[in-house]
Amino acid sequence: MIILIADDENLVRLGLKKIIKDSQLDPVEIVEARNGREMVGVCQNTAPDLAFVDIKMPLLDGLEAIRAAKEFCPHTLWVMLTGFSEFKFAQNAISLGVKDYLIKPFEPEKIQEILLDAQQHVQQKHIDSNHLFELQVSHLFNTPQTARESEYFRLSEGQVFTAFHFYECFAAKRNQSLYSTLLPQLRQWLSAWRAPGDYFALFSLQSGLICLVIRASKAQAKRILRYLESPALAPHLTSTALLCCQSQKDIRDLFVQSNALSELLPLALCLQKGRPYFPEELKALLQKENAFSFAKFLDCLIQAYIEKDEIRYQKYLEKIRGLPNGQGLLDGFYPILSKSLSQAMDFPEVPAKYGDFCQKLHSHSQNMYAKSNAAPPDIIGQVKDYININYANDVSIISLAEAFNLAPTYLSKIFHERAGIKLIDYVMEVRIKNAKRLMTENPSILIKNVALLVGYYSTRHFKDVFQKQTGMLPSEFQKQLKNSARNGDCP
Repeated sequence: MIILIADDENLVRLGLKKIIKDSQLDPVEIVEARNGREMVGVCQNTAPDLAFVDIKMPLLDGLEAIRAAKEFCPHTLWVMLTGFSEFKFAQNAISLGVKDYLIKPFEPEKIQEILLDAQQHVQQKHIDSNHLFELQVSHLFNTPQTARESEYFRLSEGQVFTAFHFYECFAAKRNQSLYSTLLPQLRQWLSAWRAPGDYFALFSLQSGLICLVIRASKAQAKRILRYLESPALAPHLTSTALLCCQSQKDIRDLFVQSNALSELLPLALCLQKGRPYFPEELKALLQKENAFSFAKFLDCLIQAYIEKDEIRYQKYLEKIRGLPNGQGLLDGFYPILSKSLSQAMDFPEVPAKYGDFCQKLHSHSQNMYAKSNAAPPDIIGQVKDYININYANDVSIISLAEAFNLAPTYLSKIFHERAGIKLIDYVMEVRIKNAKRLMTENPSILIKNVALLVGYYSTRHFKDVFQKQTGMLPSEFQKQLKNSARNGDCP
């Protein structure tokens, strides 16, 4: 927390500094100003979270200085310092948004109360701003045409954007450990980790994969990398590959890199689990002859196995058989590949010779009928019914997957294939349909209340989605309803 003390009396500044330093606050930075003009300059360079401002200062008095400084620091909490004779004058400061006032000589207990209140305010402000960042990043990555202009998308000096893709190579199996145990632990750590100016977004992509995006200094980004490789997370990442990318430019560049990275996800079968891989390492892996084709064909074969599609399974098995350099690829990926196949489809130990490996894949295809990993034929209807009832609650890919005991990536895939629409788009349609119903039933309802009632905690996000779905803003829809009512038309 940054605290400003603006007073022309040196003893007053020293006294306040001592009280602040003696308090049990989190680490604070104290900046000072000796007159009103100097205070405005300090605020212009360093927006304080809390400011103690003397009402009578040279060059500019306290009220004039606050009025000028608010342009640079609209979120600062202002506390006036005043003598008893100036108390009525100080009360006028309420119109400027001054939070409190202190009458000289100060009571240390009152200052402690203000400091604690300010600390809670700053902490909540950090939580709220990070929530907005998370909503905007999630919306951007899942709706590419979203505008990329936001104060949260502008890097500060020395900061970078970093994206982490969590890829469970056997995600089509009914394994929810990544979602039910890792994510709450990771979110808790990230909330404690970040400093002012740092932001993180932990969200689900349309594919069902988990993505973490951070905006922080390079040192902080390295700290997160170390945590992801730490023993604390190791038990949750035994089957999860981490693909990462980084941008020092802007969110658009990160988004482009992230999309390129998602194209390489089949390589996760051949990657060591539980440690991050950046594009440079993946490029080195791709230099092996047919490495990507080998990983992609195996990935498609695994999906066919889980979905009990023997025709597609045999199709990709033949592609694997015909790959040049098959033995070299098997030798290079053997230990990791053996574990991946065992996890993905209960495959026995991988034979050392490529011909034997292909033959084993062929004979193992009969086991797909003994498994019950595939979703039942009527699952899409069940999911739709669930969304139509619970649209106002959490109906993210992750929560739906947990409700139906399916992996998010698998549910996302089969929903798109069988319903002909992406799951996230279906949720949007249901929510906007119900938003229109609510506004039709009550044309005067507040937009922010409509947003909450259909499951959106950000009014701005709701407006963006509504406009995308209907071609108009919610306020325009309400205006249309009111005009129709005046004209006696049916809505």
